[in-house]
Amino acid sequence: MKFYEFIENLQKLNPNKVIMIKTGAFFNSIGRDAIILEYILGLKRSCFAKGLCKVGFPVKYFKNNLKEIEKKLKDKNLGIIVYDEIENGRYKFKEKSYDIILELNGDTITETRKNTDCNKCKNNLYQKETNTYTIKQENYEKLAKKVEEFLENIKEILNIKK
Repeated sequence: MKFYEFIENLQKLNPNKVIMIKTGAFFNSIGRDAIILEYILGLKRSCFAKGLCKVGFPVKYFKNNLKEIEKKLKDKNLGIIVYDEIENGRYKFKEKSYDIILELNGDTITETRKNTDCNKCKNNLYQKETNTYTIKQENYEKLAKKVEEFLENIKEILNIKK
């Protein structure tokens, strides 16, 4: 099981709440939850995997600003569950265990899109990779053409016939 599948399982257990989970030095949400939190908290959306949005913020920021974040979520009446890595937590992923560190009840926000159109997303890492590949390919083609021209010039200088 991949980590995003683990998160999706937690989302299925709590379909009426937004799920955030600690991943390394960040608390992140994916898919529909990412789109909701982008709107509610103004977080910057990016790619978790191809076709899967994410938002998040550093653990340190979360801990230092918990009261402010909690207030924004309560003001919007958003149901949310935040999971952290905890020894002997109820939810296991590989060698780690997770459990709830914050749970707020609230309304269910209907967001039917699992993701938005990745090609229109300004933070689409996969589109940027494609563009980088295209640039590298174009540079390679230009270089190959220059090498070909160079070899033709050498042939003329040395008077080599085909």
